[in-house]
Amino acid sequence: MALNTVTRHADGAVSVPAARLLGGLFLAQFLLFLIPLVVLGAAINWPASLGDPAAQVLPRIAANARAVAVGYTGYLLSAILLAAIAVLLAQLFRDLPHAPHARSIATLSIVFGSIASFAKLLGITRWLTAMPILAEAFTNPATDGATRAALVVVYTTLNAYAGGLGELIGVALFSGLWTLTAAWLVLRAGYPRWLGWFGIGAGIVSLVLSLELTGVVFDASFIIVQGIIWQLWMIAMGVVLLFRKAA
Repeated sequence: MALNTVTRHADGAVSVPAARLLGGLFLAQFLLFLIPLVVLGAAINWPASLGDPAAQVLPRIAANARAVAVGYTGYLLSAILLAAIAVLLAQLFRDLPHAPHARSIATLSIVFGSIASFAKLLGITRWLTAMPILAEAFTNPATDGATRAALVVVYTTLNAYAGGLGELIGVALFSGLWTLTAAWLVLRAGYPRWLGWFGIGAGIVSLVLSLELTGVVFDASFIIVQGIIWQLWMIAMGVVLLFRKAA
């Protein structure tokens, strides 16, 4: 059975069971995100510690290896779920009545959401693979000063590259673009207008954060605020899709 027959009725109306499934995925993404927020927050002061120097971060990772693995695995799963959400949302809203551009916007939504998901995965993976190795070597008593200095350079370079992919390309730029396209579809689908405008606001805030790619530097508090706003919109999407039928 084609996915489109599951997500839409013959008259073009959104299928309530499919909308509820999508709502459940939105909320599941948030629940998975709570894992790093709680586990990593307690263990390594995440996400505020993302900008800390290697000499502080690597010993924390070594001392909290299990928590780092659990927390970032939860974050990894939430990033994977974003791709599924993007695909199902696009299928749900691609053939909206009186919205001739819905199919094109839905296609863009899949592209943006998939890129955001993949970029986040690349960024997150460094904390599950390379960083524990660097942390173990850095905290090894047999490691001399010159080697530790080299490890700091490796950490700083890897963190700048993978962090740019994950946080700026994934969390900021393409999540922002996906959120804007998703919000446009929500506005055209008969759901509460505040939900669509909330998404547009969340998308704009995410895009502002992506200006760091041009050299603009934001305080860590702005990064945290962006994450809170975006997750609140994800929660709102989940609740509305679960409990309210489109007009």
